[in-house]
Amino acid sequence: METVLIDTSVLIGRFRREPRAMAALERVEGSSIVLCDAIVAEVLAGTRTKAEYSTTKKELLSKFHVLPFTMEVSVCFRRILDQVNIGRDIHFADQLIAATAIAHNVPLLTLNTKHFKGIEGLTLA
Repeated sequence: METVLIDTSVLIGRFRREPRAMAALERVEGSSIVLCDAIVAEVLAGTRTKAEYSTTKKELLSKFHVLPFTMEVSVCFRRILDQVNIGRDIHFADQLIAATAIAHNVPLLTLNTKHFKGIEGLTLA
């Protein structure tokens, strides 16, 4: 079974049952869906109360395997920083997400392909 890292855009779309996110998930049906710490942090940063934070964190960590930060993720992250054009509109978290996917050798499923297009070594699902 293939493992696929899902981006925050897909995860939030899944929670909201958005058609575009559901269609993306159908494309990788049968795969093992995982998250990474940058995605967990993005989702938790969007919570509005301590209770919502706690509930969301518990749900994420019980339903998904979270790929860890490793030395290889750090090395990939620095490589991405070296190759990204200065001024390019790519968020710090997206660079960490891409680095995690590359280091763990898994494709990334995202609804924001423009944020990840052209990152060397990254496979989009």
